[in-house]
Amino acid sequence: MSLSNPWFIAALIGVLGVFHLEFFATLLNLARLSRPVPPSLAEVFPEETREKLVDYIRDSKKVSFTREVTLLGILIVFWWSGGFGWLQTWAESQGKGPVITGVVVLAISMLAQTWISLPFDAWDTFGVESRHGFNKTTLGTFITDHFKGLALMALLGLPVAAALVWFFQTQTWAALYAWLFLAGFILLMTWLSPRVIMPVFLKFQPMEDGELKDAIFALAQKLDFPVAEVSVVDGSRRSTKANAFFAGFGKTRRIALYDTLLKSHTTEEIVAILAHEIGHNKCRHVPTMLILNLLEMALMLGLLGWALKSPGFFAAFGVSGTPVGMGLVLFGMIYKPLGVLTGLLGLAMSRKHEFEADAYARKAVGSHQPLTDGLKKLSRDHLAHPEPHPLTVWLHYSHPPLVERLAALQR
Repeated sequence: MSLSNPWFIAALIGVLGVFHLEFFATLLNLARLSRPVPPSLAEVFPEETREKLVDYIRDSKKVSFTREVTLLGILIVFWWSGGFGWLQTWAESQGKGPVITGVVVLAISMLAQTWISLPFDAWDTFGVESRHGFNKTTLGTFITDHFKGLALMALLGLPVAAALVWFFQTQTWAALYAWLFLAGFILLMTWLSPRVIMPVFLKFQPMEDGELKDAIFALAQKLDFPVAEVSVVDGSRRSTKANAFFAGFGKTRRIALYDTLLKSHTTEEIVAILAHEIGHNKCRHVPTMLILNLLEMALMLGLLGWALKSPGFFAAFGVSGTPVGMGLVLFGMIYKPLGVLTGLLGLAMSRKHEFEADAYARKAVGSHQPLTDGLKKLSRDHLAHPEPHPLTVWLHYSHPPLVERLAALQR
């Protein structure tokens, strides 16, 4: 580790630079809470609600900032005390070969980050979310979810890790093969997740016959959007926050609505929200974002392949040789600044898509009012920031701020 090593400088910028950028953005965003609520949102955030959301956002940021400082501090100490070199030496001493050694290093790294974050997850769930009336998760559910997550990580993550280590350990065109493998894995998970993975955590029940179900199928038929099933998800078992999503492809599509959404929104509002989701499909947003993500993944894997061939890259972290598994762990620190830049493009595209889906929904239901009312309720009930700072929007928001969406809907 030396300041003369460009990889070491890049890692410092990646770790410290991005942390300070995020910290600066958070300060600017918190400062915006002192501004008056925009006139168009006055009915959404009356004084009492505004006071609640200010407290909620500040409490949430306190948890996330403490988490990030803790993770950064542990990382710096581990890095500069030679921890990565020690971990690699220990893993190699087990004599299991480069692929298994790489998987062991990756697994230990993921477990360490998961368990360091666990107290902060508990603080957020049972402290912040409970204090502000959102949390419905019991301690038993929290613990069970944690171990289910670890099991899925082992079942899905370890084979993927082994494949990546094997590609970069043995193949000349490793980046290409890894890209093809991960692209196939992403498509498989898109199909598999709502059928196998999500039911591990959530309970899906067919929606009972009635006005809402009839309205949903009428909308789907009107918009030529085949739907096989409408399900209700027991989201209220964990939180009061509402959600809705589509799953599947073609004639096998399923609509899933959180029970919390059904309790807080009218039939007209739910239909408008679903029309917005259908708009994403009709406007080809899903394949567009998939292509964008695959292009970014190609860039990332190409740079990863380059880094893994450089002894200087590993030396920047106190690691001898060029062990692939450890390289996969370390590359994230180098890639962070570029990841922020590519993230800006992806988020900007996503916000554009949200405007287009809003416009589609307005046309589909014949008025802006149902979606306008639905968005207002979602923002109020989630205690969303009424007017986030532009830097925070650029860095993190996949959806435009509410005030911008309402203005666009009413044009």
